Amino acid sequence: MTVLNDLIRDARTEELTESTRVRAAFDALYCMARHRNAAADVRQALAALPVSLEDTARIARLYHWVREVAPCEPLPMSPDDAASLAERVHKSVETRRAKSDRRARA
Repeated sequence: MTVLNDLIRDARTEELTESTRVRAAFDALYCMARHRNAAADVRQALAALPVSLEDTARIARLYHWVREVAPCEPLPMSPDDAASLAERVHKSVETRRAKSDRRARA
């Protein structure tokens, strides 16, 4: 998923504006959610990501910011926190995908 990796990289790029970095992290989450559940609406797809309750709340704050506030402040979290969130979710999704692939081959 090159687009996903590019978005996470953008979320980490300090030369970009803070709001651009936070938006890039959200867009990475959106890509993962839609890839896993293309039929669901955005909010449902994001809520179905395999994450902790705390990260589910963080994703909900990002979603609200993108829909209602972006690109203005206040940001829902720091760009580094948003990038870390996207990276955690990516790791979680990849771990689940690998487990599913192993079960399918067994």
